[in-house]
Amino acid sequence: MTPQSAICAEGGDFALFLTLVLADGDVSPVRRVLAALPDLTAALAAQLDEPALASSVAIGAACWTRLTSRECPDGLAPFAPLAEGGRKAPATPADLFLHIHSPRADANLMLARRVMGALGPHVRVVEEVMGFRHLGKRDLTGFVDGTENPEGDERAGVALVKDGPFAGGSFVSLQRYVHDLPRWEALSLSDQEAAVGRTKEADEEMEVKPPSAHIARVVIEEDGEELEVLRHSMPYGTTSEHGLYFVAYCASPAPFRKMLERMVLSSGGGHHDRLLDFTRPVTGAAFFAPSAELLESLS
Repeated sequence: MTPQSAICAEGGDFALFLTLVLADGDVSPVRRVLAALPDLTAALAAQLDEPALASSVAIGAACWTRLTSRECPDGLAPFAPLAEGGRKAPATPADLFLHIHSPRADANLMLARRVMGALGPHVRVVEEVMGFRHLGKRDLTGFVDGTENPEGDERAGVALVKDGPFAGGSFVSLQRYVHDLPRWEALSLSDQEAAVGRTKEADEEMEVKPPSAHIARVVIEEDGEELEVLRHSMPYGTTSEHGLYFVAYCASPAPFRKMLERMVLSSGGGHHDRLLDFTRPVTGAAFFAPSAELLESLS
């Protein structure tokens, strides 16, 4: 089965993220638009001579059967919120997630407008965020983001369900984070590096990391293998609000969930992810992005 084009492709310099909820009533028009998304993307890519234009759409558990007339993929469930000690990972409404990326912000917007124009009153926009590449691949904190991301053929191995009726699809988890950059930038360089677990300039993992370092919290080994997700995260924002739009694709929802729990919840030693003292998630949603073939069968 063929994955939707945005999943395994390297992210472009710009991305557009849309979360939507379905309106009441007939969903047949929505099914037709979703089924047409791969062809719509390919047609616009040819028109603009922009072969890197890519898209994917993912469907939430609450409307999966309503839209697909199939049972949910095993593991697809609404995002479960977490909270401890003032740290929160909230769940927010979302039935659909539209992800577009390319080297061009204008191409992304053109495709999004065509999709949204076709969906019309059958959906309501919950949130629309435009992401951008910052200083190469650095987060607004100044640290390289996604150093451990799989590359090449490993991307499909991490992101895609390998067999069964949902082969070629991917579980999607998203969170939008808002950074408190003035507080972060008030830290010394050594304190910033201790919070991340990597050096800022050279992006080298520290040999000795505090147990609260981000890397120490999210790098998890099970049976000698490191848990992985395929990230498509990007910085976003304005002068008044900015941060990271986090998107993870994976063959199972479990790795992301385990990482998030180690970030938010304190372990036996009472540690949590130090980065959460300087950034906070304000959204949380979970979806499944079906294969291109399954998507096209909705028409």
